[in-house]
Amino acid sequence: MTSANLLASLAGMLASGGIEVVDCTGTLGPDTPLLKLPPDFAKDTPAIEIHRISEYDVNGPFWAWNWLKLGEHSGTHFDAPHHWITGRDFADGYTDTLPVQRLVAPVNVLDFAAECGANPDFLLTIDHVKAWEAKHGAINAGEWVVLRSDWDKRNHDESLFLNANETGPHTPGPTAEVIDYLLSKGIVG
Repeated sequence: MTSANLLASLAGMLASGGIEVVDCTGTLGPDTPLLKLPPDFAKDTPAIEIHRISEYDVNGPFWAWNWLKLGEHSGTHFDAPHHWITGRDFADGYTDTLPVQRLVAPVNVLDFAAECGANPDFLLTIDHVKAWEAKHGAINAGEWVVLRSDWDKRNHDESLFLNANETGPHTPGPTAEVIDYLLSKGIVG
């Protein structure tokens, strides 16, 4: 299927209500919590800055606009394959060269928000995934898998969001075995 055909098909499904669209974005601003890595790994992402260019004034009488300063890992995003060392040799390793077919796929939302709320160090195990599949159906090759943690509810407080201790920031997530299991099934990103 060509990119144009895929987008036309997607547009038709959106118009008919055959697809549910969920906005996973968050507001970016100077108070957005940002990733913090150990100093021996990398420098911190700089704080987000918003600079006004105009707002219906002498600098732009008919528009309001700003310029932004932010790191590429600020807020909701996805990493292009080239970001990780395992993708450094991919010809399509950048977001502008990824085929649109790799950006649109059925998604399986594994909702473990309650567990993550009760335990900020919650780890998704293979048993969790297999139990989810027994209830909702098999996760198929080419589909996406996302873990619903409701971690975004911590966005109002950087300390709560980063959940750091003497070992650094930590959040709920999958075990390495879950990643291997999903990759063996041909799961997308």
